[in-house]
Amino acid sequence: MDKKIVLASLATVFVLTCTSMLTTSCQESLEERCARESKEFNEKKCPAKVADGVMLDSLVFERESHTLHYYYTFSGIADDPKAMEQMNPRKILIDEVRNSTSIKTYKDAKYKFHYTYHSASRKTILADVIVTEKDYK
Repeated sequence: MDKKIVLASLATVFVLTCTSMLTTSCQESLEERCARESKEFNEKKCPAKVADGVMLDSLVFERESHTLHYYYTFSGIADDPKAMEQMNPRKILIDEVRNSTSIKTYKDAKYKFHYTYHSASRKTILADVIVTEKDYK
């Protein structure tokens, strides 16, 4: 499995998740909407298989820091720390957030996007990337 395909799949899930979170009532604040919809997303869709060996475990809205935090578990062939380092997930995720128009509302509000990739076999973190306004502006 091509590791870039895995990260592209993760980026696609991210964009689709954020897009679905934006399609709600205007009466809620953005904070309230994120909290409610991340909870609903977890209850209805998580865990969710993203690709072979990649599972989206949960999406957490961290209200204090205005961060959307995505937790993934990598298993099988995708569970490779050396390949993860070589791919440079930070650069890929920054580019994805920067180029995504569907999350403009979150970017305008200066939200952060945090991705934590866990290894199923090693029980360690393969990558931990926070994309901030400074990265995507």
